[in-house]
Amino acid sequence: MPPSKGLSGVEPSELESRVSHWQYFKSGDFKQKWNSAKLIVREGDSAIAPLLELLNDPAVDAETHWFTIRALGHFPGPEVIAAIAEQIDNTTYYVNRTAEQAAELSAFAIETLAAMGPVTITVLSQLLQNPRRRLLAAKALNQVRSSGVIPAMVSVAGDENATVRYYAIDALGSFHSSVVTPVLLTALGDPATAVRKAAVMALGRRHDLQAHHQISQMLQPLLWDIDVSVCCQTALALGRLGDEDSLDALQRILLSIHTPIALRIDTVRALEWYCDHVAAVTEQSTQRAFAILTHAFKAFATTETDDSELLTAQEKTQVLVAIVRVLGDMRQVALSEQATHSLIEQLQNKPSEAVVQAVIMALASLGLPQAFDALLPLLKHTADAIPIHTIAALKRLEPDHSLERVSNYLEDSPEHQADVLKLW
Repeated sequence: MPPSKGLSGVEPSELESRVSHWQYFKSGDFKQKWNSAKLIVREGDSAIAPLLELLNDPAVDAETHWFTIRALGHFPGPEVIAAIAEQIDNTTYYVNRTAEQAAELSAFAIETLAAMGPVTITVLSQLLQNPRRRLLAAKALNQVRSSGVIPAMVSVAGDENATVRYYAIDALGSFHSSVVTPVLLTALGDPATAVRKAAVMALGRRHDLQAHHQISQMLQPLLWDIDVSVCCQTALALGRLGDEDSLDALQRILLSIHTPIALRIDTVRALEWYCDHVAAVTEQSTQRAFAILTHAFKAFATTETDDSELLTAQEKTQVLVAIVRVLGDMRQVALSEQATHSLIEQLQNKPSEAVVQAVIMALASLGLPQAFDALLPLLKHTADAIPIHTIAALKRLEPDHSLERVSNYLEDSPEHQADVLKLW
């Protein structure tokens, strides 16, 4: 006969196992709590009541409360959500918690609620009304990427706490809603850097607003923001939007004597978006962006302008390498030919080793045959790495006859010929 069952209909061995893992959960070490928590979650809804009892017990240690919150996170019902929400910034009821433990449990409660998804929006929205809990509630709602958070986040977009405003604008930037647009536009003038930056990032993804709100024109002044990170983000946003009217502003930034190196680099990246024939709005904007890049390339390479003279050697190299990489990605035939010509011309100016390497790779990427002869002199370059990169580029430009052409070129330089053949 099978063994008898208790009053609950549970096998005695199974009941003993349940009692055991609940004991480990309450008083075991970290590993025992971790393993027993998995078993408790498998019990389903029957585990909710004892978990809530543990959560509301002020005598239970903080580690057990952490595991209890974690386990309850698998049961997103109204009672559970409310109980977890009560853990946020609760420093009076649980007298055995240190201030550090209380802060950690508050943060974990927020993470748990956010992970539950849209079902927690109502509770979290109510927490926004409590000044002490508003910051943590805003942080949680920021992680619930559902349109249901829009009313709550709009309500705190003008909060006196800059971090609350940041969470609100960052979240609202994910939604294409007529309610959100004016809030994002207002945030462009926020005194907090993080808020302005979040608004710029959000609006830079909103091509749909360009026709009615002239987003590019509203963003352009932030190219001269007091915080360079906002300037950089603005340049990238304008690049994504691809409005031709922004090109003059981007050119001024790229060539200005006051532009920090980080902003110069991001401006080059912004112009790259214009040169992408897939992303570009018009053919004319692509041509203009390319012209700006090639003009800057020549200016920084030849040091013929006062602007260029104010850059350090390292900064010039950084800008030139950034431009070279963009030129090497040109895929339109007309532009790739112009890019190849500009890059070959640059080799005559005896640039730094880093720039030479970038030019070699760019010419190989463009793949035009006229680059082959232009690269041959680099086989004699004194820097060890340059001939190696050159050989790789020559093989790519002409896979079948590159060695023959190189051998012919080096006939009058037996020493260099021997060195190159060793590398080949």
